[in-house]
Amino acid sequence: MKRAVVLAAVGLGLIASAADVEAQRRRGGRGGGGSDWCYSPEECPRTPYDGRFTFVRVYFDTRGSLGGYGFGGGEPPWHHDRPDAERNLSSILREISFLDTYDGFQGGNVFALDDPEIFRYPVLWIAEPGFWAPTDEQAEAFRAYLLKGGFAIFDDFSDGHWYNFELQMRRVLPEHRPIRLTGEEPIFRAFFDIDLATLALNEDQRGAEYWGFFEDNDPTKRQIAMINYNNDIGEFMEYSATGYFPVDLTNDAYKLGVNYIMYALTH
Repeated sequence: MKRAVVLAAVGLGLIASAADVEAQRRRGGRGGGGSDWCYSPEECPRTPYDGRFTFVRVYFDTRGSLGGYGFGGGEPPWHHDRPDAERNLSSILREISFLDTYDGFQGGNVFALDDPEIFRYPVLWIAEPGFWAPTDEQAEAFRAYLLKGGFAIFDDFSDGHWYNFELQMRRVLPEHRPIRLTGEEPIFRAFFDIDLATLALNEDQRGAEYWGFFEDNDPTKRQIAMINYNNDIGEFMEYSATGYFPVDLTNDAYKLGVNYIMYALTH
């Protein structure tokens, strides 16, 4: 069976597993309305490091940004699509590869960039970087993480939010610049063969763009960050078990997510 067919089957199978999870929430008193939200790394459940691949989402404080967006009862921007996106992606990785992934209810761990624990984990996920403003200490730690072999995925932002993202990355990697990807880069062949021209993923009908940072600004060297601009693959993964999006779109999101993880773990 071709990998793409396997992925489709697993994606459909998540519908049943999502129903089981929701039933567990109800039995445990974890109903909807933001019951899975947490507002700081200390509030988020954490699994101890044990060598398995564990999805790590980056926390950042947004209480002082854009009028405190994300607080006063709302979901913080960094938290968007958590924990279902990471939980579902981890399930896909276990089903179609030999990668042993953490499969806990919370989906993964949450760390601030200045937490030394991030150096135990090879991949970081940063949602809504339009609201991201790391402290000087966090920017320095993030730089060290990327240059020592870490990999970051930026997702779920569009339009003018690019300007804040680019501004903050100049603080992190002042000698680097984002490079728009053509689809020929190794990351698009890391597991699935992905043709960017056939992907229909985008944010609000804007044209999705894929960018990256590379060592020495050289696309022939190691890619150190992946940028999904005008796109939100986390949302496609979050709702893949609900039927909210067509299966082919959620499959495309999973193919990208799987390739990003596999590339990071092998480069």
